[in-house]
Amino acid sequence: MASLLHLQFIFLIAFLLISTAISNNCSSSPAPISGNTHFADCTDLPSLKSSLHWTYNSTNSTLSIAIVAPLPSSDGWISWGINPIKPSMIGTQCLIAFKASNGSMIVNTYNLTSYTSITQTDKLLFKVLNSKAEYSNGVMQLLATLVLPSNMTTVNQVWQVGPAVKDGTPVAHKFDPDNLKSKGTLNLTTSSSGDGKNATAPVPAGGGGQSDNKTGGSSRIWSNNTSFFVFIMFLGVLFF
Repeated sequence: MASLLHLQFIFLIAFLLISTAISNNCSSSPAPISGNTHFADCTDLPSLKSSLHWTYNSTNSTLSIAIVAPLPSSDGWISWGINPIKPSMIGTQCLIAFKASNGSMIVNTYNLTSYTSITQTDKLLFKVLNSKAEYSNGVMQLLATLVLPSNMTTVNQVWQVGPAVKDGTPVAHKFDPDNLKSKGTLNLTTSSSGDGKNATAPVPAGGGGQSDNKTGGSSRIWSNNTSFFVFIMFLGVLFF
């Protein structure tokens, strides 16, 4: 009888592990580089081998994001932004992250007014509470927390990677099909975060922007849940 209960207990834990992996983990894209940043949701983006890890807090209209993607080159850049009108590059207000000549990570905000030029500005539809970037093994990650208008339920998001930065300005990206389809809509009402209190936002840009620890693998959410379930399984093996 004890061995039967033991077997049933193991099957239950295995089911919970699989369910957690399906619901909280991006299937094919890089996981956040940071080991101490938690997000409630994760979305495989349809282009550029990228993923968006995000938490929306409806009580204060804040959106915390981590966009993660491999770069075309080590001198490249990554961006994520919001278009207030439609999912399109022109009109997007975005953050762009890149590595400076001294090796530090920089995150600036821009208006995308044309396909050939960008304008750096602090006047955006949304307020940027904090932001930072990290780079490791060919993968760059841009993290930010934004304050959105209180009536927003969806976000027209645009993301991109580029090959280089010249004189402090990101060089234009390729116009391959994968680059041109890097846009979509993020439905904030589908967030599993509730009021977002269980998620931690990225630290400000001065708090250790560059990281050379790790890239790829499982998301931090998956890692935390796995540790909990492994502990429960250990108790089951110990007492049954």
